[in-house]
Amino acid sequence: MAHLMKLEMKKFRLLHNILFTLAAVLFSILFITVSLVDSMTDPLQTKDSFESTFLVIGLLMSFIFLVYSSVLTSRLVIREYEQKTITILFSYPLNRKQLIISKLVIIMAYTAISMTVGYICCSVYIILADRYFDMLAGSFALSFLQKWIPMALITVAVCTILSLWPFIIGMIHKSVPATIVTSLVVIVLRQLMITKNPSNQESLLQILLVALVTFIFSFLIFRKKVTELY
Repeated sequence: MAHLMKLEMKKFRLLHNILFTLAAVLFSILFITVSLVDSMTDPLQTKDSFESTFLVIGLLMSFIFLVYSSVLTSRLVIREYEQKTITILFSYPLNRKQLIISKLVIIMAYTAISMTVGYICCSVYIILADRYFDMLAGSFALSFLQKWIPMALITVAVCTILSLWPFIIGMIHKSVPATIVTSLVVIVLRQLMITKNPSNQESLLQILLVALVTFIFSFLIFRKKVTELY
């Protein structure tokens, strides 16, 4: 398994994806800055709060990296089935299921790490922006971290699990477009689900249910579709 992951890391183009993460973080910071400046300069608006801005960070991280994880899934997995190039790999004495698992582990790890980096960078940015430019309503307190850290960890964990759904649907249809569209549908459904909760987060029961359903469907895909070439 470790050998397969080393093999797949060469295809992953680590530097390219690190640069994407940095670009995504910078875009998020720019987006947040524009929003904060607009709320400061418009006399009809009040300043954004730390809570609302942190929720925006969560939305940005979820959207950017769930979509990008589906792009990675398309490139590293689905396209190889769609273009039949996976048959070359399967001609070697490799465990087919372990090969696909190694690809998914890399994608999920990248998603989790990138979202965590994004959360940290954007959160530090809004704290410094308020300290030096008074861009948000109220003042930052360390007690905010007691709420922010669990919220961020939950979002990262849920999005890492949800990053498997583009693979599930993509493998059913052996289609790159279906893989990308699935990530957008997942984002919309998640937002509809969490906006019904006062905390704007999944409950423990919801997390367990999502994890269970994802595991079951992933197991079925590995059992029926991974070794199916056409």
